[in-house]
Amino acid sequence: MGLEKLTLKSDGGEFSAMLNPKTFSLTDTIRYSKSRELRSLKFDSYGKKKVNIPNILLDTTGAIPKALWPMDGTIKEMIEKLKKVVFAFDGDKHEPPIVDITWGPYKTQGRLGKIDVKYTLFDIDGAPIRAEVSLDFFEFESFKEIEAKQNKQSPDLTHIIEVKSGDTLPNLCNKVYNDPSYYMQVARINGLSSFCRLKPGTRLVFPPLVD
Repeated sequence: MGLEKLTLKSDGGEFSAMLNPKTFSLTDTIRYSKSRELRSLKFDSYGKKKVNIPNILLDTTGAIPKALWPMDGTIKEMIEKLKKVVFAFDGDKHEPPIVDITWGPYKTQGRLGKIDVKYTLFDIDGAPIRAEVSLDFFEFESFKEIEAKQNKQSPDLTHIIEVKSGDTLPNLCNKVYNDPSYYMQVARINGLSSFCRLKPGTRLVFPPLVD
């Protein structure tokens, strides 16, 4: 039994690769705050892991037996189906879809960062009959996963705080940053129309400080 085929799933449906790409890559990054001197770069935060899946082959020439990939339709229709899974805006959630990425034993969730389509073969009328698709995802992390990673004592890392009765935004900023004056920036980042009235149970994001 060979390696399980690359499969992408979301609320928009499911898409499986015709043939597994030969490679995929994972990239970890670290962000640093701006500084005038290179030696004084200050750690900001860990960036989201990037998942790159290159050269996903789409082919309607008949070179790939339907028994291996029984999808019908033109190259255009195949790409539209793929975009519905990974790219289409979710009107109910007001955001792009969270995609389940499965490739053999590798499983993760991600949001699409970029999709590139390269058309490599055409029929006599100029319609594409073969294409290669490359996908870049940023791994998705839930609030619980972010909270598990963070050092809650450090203002240099992202904090997620649940509002309690009596909390105010300036007071919470003072707890996180030792400076209440950041309340306007935090209100803007969290989309708050009023920082004076915080609803208990609301979860707010406090991003890293940047010098």
